[in-house]
Amino acid sequence: MVLSKTLKAVVLVIVIALAAFVVYATLTYPRTVVSFPVSFTAGAETKTEQFDVPLLHEQVQVEISIQSGTALWRAEITSENETVWIHANTQTGQTTYMSNWTPIAAGRCNFTFETIGIGSVEATVQVTTKGGFW
Repeated sequence: MVLSKTLKAVVLVIVIALAAFVVYATLTYPRTVVSFPVSFTAGAETKTEQFDVPLLHEQVQVEISIQSGTALWRAEITSENETVWIHANTQTGQTTYMSNWTPIAAGRCNFTFETIGIGSVEATVQVTTKGGFW
């Protein structure tokens, strides 16, 4: 069976469009850009991690899983000395905080987690970014 030139062209366009879609979906798929444990004792302590938001990613989400402790904590994402996202909470016991998806520009950012007060905290912090497709 011989395919006409028009049919071959249509099939080629479909294959190219599908390949472009797969590449875009792969590049914008959600990925964890920073993940670290936190173990603070009584007093004021701070941990800062740098991360890069990949090209084509435009949203960020923060998950903070508290395993134990009683403390006032604060978390913040900054980019070029501008605050992109911030949240503070008083913590007692186990819980998981999950932020909404927040707009963010590609580039280098800092995530800061700090406790204030006389309590201690054991936690895991995870920052995820994604592109517009997802």
